[in-house]
Amino acid sequence: MFDGECTEAFRKIFSPSCRPPPLPSPDTAPAPWVLLEPLAYVADQTNATTAEASTSTGHTLRVTVCLTDPLGVSYVCVHCPDLKDTDYASRPSVVCSEKDFLLLSVLFLHAPQGREYFIYKAGPGRPSLRLIPGPYPLVLTASDFGLLPRDDGDHFVLAALCYSLTPWVYDLHVFSSRTWAWSTKVTQTEISSDVRTGVSIIVASKVIQLGGGTLGWVDLWRGIAVCNVLDEIPVLRFITLPMLMPGNKEGVKPAPWPLRNVAYSNGLIKFIEVEKHERPDVDERSYDDMDTLYESDCLTKPKEIGWRAMTWYRMTSWDHWRKGCMAYDEEISVDYPRLSKMLPHVRDNVTGELTLKDLLASYPVLSLACHCDDIVYMLCKLKSCSPKSWLITVDLKRKILVDLAPFSLEGYFSSAHPSELSSYLKTDLASVIIMTTMFEYEIGSML
Repeated sequence: MFDGECTEAFRKIFSPSCRPPPLPSPDTAPAPWVLLEPLAYVADQTNATTAEASTSTGHTLRVTVCLTDPLGVSYVCVHCPDLKDTDYASRPSVVCSEKDFLLLSVLFLHAPQGREYFIYKAGPGRPSLRLIPGPYPLVLTASDFGLLPRDDGDHFVLAALCYSLTPWVYDLHVFSSRTWAWSTKVTQTEISSDVRTGVSIIVASKVIQLGGGTLGWVDLWRGIAVCNVLDEIPVLRFITLPMLMPGNKEGVKPAPWPLRNVAYSNGLIKFIEVEKHERPDVDERSYDDMDTLYESDCLTKPKEIGWRAMTWYRMTSWDHWRKGCMAYDEEISVDYPRLSKMLPHVRDNVTGELTLKDLLASYPVLSLACHCDDIVYMLCKLKSCSPKSWLITVDLKRKILVDLAPFSLEGYFSSAHPSELSSYLKTDLASVIIMTTMFEYEIGSML
């Protein structure tokens, strides 16, 4: 149950009246990939990325992409000149982004279909925006939509898995930009009896490309439903994700984003989980080794909470996961001269050296850079009640803190989408917008 203050903060974050944060001017070109905020803003912002289209009711809708490097969070602005904030049911959302395409969902209060989907294309040439025609597939959430750019670069396919009342019977709805129409296929399934028994439904958190015409609907609690959406008779297979780490099994978890994430690059599915755990007491002794108990031995000592991050990887054809890297918070070294001013309150009480032991990490996002397989972005905050927080970049293999940037945490934040859209946009540096604050979804999470 949410208290009144928490509920009000939650409502404000999702409200169409929520405004973009302060916007300093950039001085460098955008990075080849960015972290894109899942929720868009209803705001009148324009720059070289702006494109427009007509809604189903004839209103002009403008979309602008506002970019910054991955230690900040890029975002999208949506604006209809003749509509007010009250004409939107909630903030628009970025459904998914692949290469130079971005799928956007906008929920209008007075449109015949209510929710409408728009496809944004970054190039070549001037960015474009088009309304995806309905009727749309009946999905559990917008995260059930996957986006598949075609090899020619001009066309794309949208695909949605729609659950039926029969377990593991799905309708695959496919939209092709070549025909500009929807079609429906009934999937065949190749699912083991163990999976059928243990998993009754897939609730997609995201959809990832797996090469060729194959998409993966990722349920971060359970696994990945894999299907080649271009096949005439599509076959649905299932890849089980690693079980929750022991420290994450207790308590109610309303969303998986604070703990887990999945990405695909270089032919591999990559999985990461951040676990909160009790750090062992080095002074604790077993009664088997004690002949005398002092009063201090009879008192319960407070447990010190720490965290560790672990990665796994596999190919779709494998029947197993292989462990990648694992790093504990206290193992991650910090570049003292460069980062000391940004981490003034996280020094070891004994040695005085910079450490991550007093920070709790969440919302892991794997890097899209092809040469950075072990780089992960995480949101960190102090264990105390201090509002200070950082977005950090950690090399799990080398166990070093690569970089960090301070952020304020206000209300809701769901893990940002890694997106290559920035590498296709020709932006005017005088008008590109940088986001310098971050939002966190922390209701009932591990923090």
